[in-house]
Amino acid sequence: MAVSGSSSDNKSYKWWVLAIVMVGSFMGVLDNSVVNVALPHFMVAFGANTEEVEWVVTAYMLAFAILMPLAVWLRNLLGLKVAFLLELAFFVIGSFLCSLSWSLDSLIVFRLIQAVGAGDIMPTGMTMISEVFPKQERGFALGMWGMGITVAPAIGPTLGGYLLDHVSWHALFYINIPIGVLAFFWGLSILKPAKGDINVMKSFDFIGFITFGLFLGTLLVALTKGEEKGWSSGYILNLFAVSYFSFWLFIITEFTVKKPIIDLSIFKNYNFILLNILGIMRSIALFGTVFLLPLFFQNLMGYSATMTGILLIPQAVMVSVGMPLAGKITDRVGPKPPLIFGIIVTAISLFYFHSLSLLSNYAFIATGLMMRGFGISFIMAPVTSAAINCLKPEEINLGSGMLNVIMQTGGTFGIAMLGTVLDIRTDFYMSTFTGHFLPNLPVTRTLFHRMTEFALMKGASFHNAAIAGRGGFMAYLGQWAMVSAFDDAFLITGIIVLLGIIPALLFRNVIYRERKPSKEDIEIMEL
Repeated sequence: MAVSGSSSDNKSYKWWVLAIVMVGSFMGVLDNSVVNVALPHFMVAFGANTEEVEWVVTAYMLAFAILMPLAVWLRNLLGLKVAFLLELAFFVIGSFLCSLSWSLDSLIVFRLIQAVGAGDIMPTGMTMISEVFPKQERGFALGMWGMGITVAPAIGPTLGGYLLDHVSWHALFYINIPIGVLAFFWGLSILKPAKGDINVMKSFDFIGFITFGLFLGTLLVALTKGEEKGWSSGYILNLFAVSYFSFWLFIITEFTVKKPIIDLSIFKNYNFILLNILGIMRSIALFGTVFLLPLFFQNLMGYSATMTGILLIPQAVMVSVGMPLAGKITDRVGPKPPLIFGIIVTAISLFYFHSLSLLSNYAFIATGLMMRGFGISFIMAPVTSAAINCLKPEEINLGSGMLNVIMQTGGTFGIAMLGTVLDIRTDFYMSTFTGHFLPNLPVTRTLFHRMTEFALMKGASFHNAAIAGRGGFMAYLGQWAMVSAFDDAFLITGIIVLLGIIPALLFRNVIYRERKPSKEDIEIMEL
């Protein structure tokens, strides 16, 4: 697939490519977000505990990250069109098999098949968009594409909650099949391969692939399970050790083999390195708060999964508005100004949520979510387009894959970090509040008295009412401690995002202008 004949003969072709890629990418991201909502249902359906059911998500994430180098190799070998269609086919087949799952183990295996397709649709799509859109239009095009993949996590919980409440968990996978089949045949009829699309590269760097997989796989499992197992446990420390040594074996391998699976020279690119750092910070802001907000709304405010999704709609609306706008501005003034603006707005929205409480009304929540959605869109569009534009044409395939893996890893790190922050700060506030509200304080006695009276009104004996009063008081302190811990987590996330100003200021801004055709170009086009 290439720009040449297709885009010059038919100017609408590039928009058809964008539409097909948007559908495929949206579907993959949406599936991951709706499945997250269904984990409690999987526990009931398969009789699994929390640790077992988390592998439904963890296995998917690992397959996506570890198979990235293989996907880059296959795209070079088969061409973008064939690779994209194969990825769609794997995703549809995996979705169908997931809907038929009879046990948790079978679901995890079928999710791996899903991930083979869905995980690589995004980097393949980014490469396809960069092929058909010139540099001065990529900001807007990638902004439109990013709008779909950023809106998907916002509407996923709503859709997933509705299907779980009114249909069954099987329906979460049914919805992928018609959309995937439509995108497959649409792509089969529209996408056009080019003569020079396939790079015959039959040799495969097995050692590099294995060491990269060990490095990234053990790192992601350690980050995901660290809070649950304990960061100082032997299991987690061993995973970090394997990851560390695998990383250095991978580096040595890639510098010694003739045809490395990942050409590390791509990281000699100054702007590309800065954009990957910004991508990590953007992922912490996106995935971290996607992790925090549903927990706060459901566990503390008592909202259902469906209602939580509805609360997130203002954010989705602002992303829909912000992504194309940010992309258009990026094309005109370069990525640096909108990037700095997006970092500041996103950080402000996170500082704003530092005062989130159980009494926060819808207007307060919607205002913060709209700021967050608008800010993230002004980070994502410039980072994506600038990362593609700063690479050589032959590096785009690898660069798009690396950017996606690094952002995925950044998101995993953000979730792990914030989960640990919540635990540590909840314990801190609980001990602080318990020590502050001593039994002999008037306010403590008043609270005990009121809770005991409430239990007596409900028919409890005096002894049981006294126990219930003490338990209710401790539950009240625990809830208050958790709210304070969430506020701290938002504050820390805001500080991390704000630190993104440093690489953003160091970024070398580039504005791509449309070049007017020369006389030689016109003569060639006429021929």
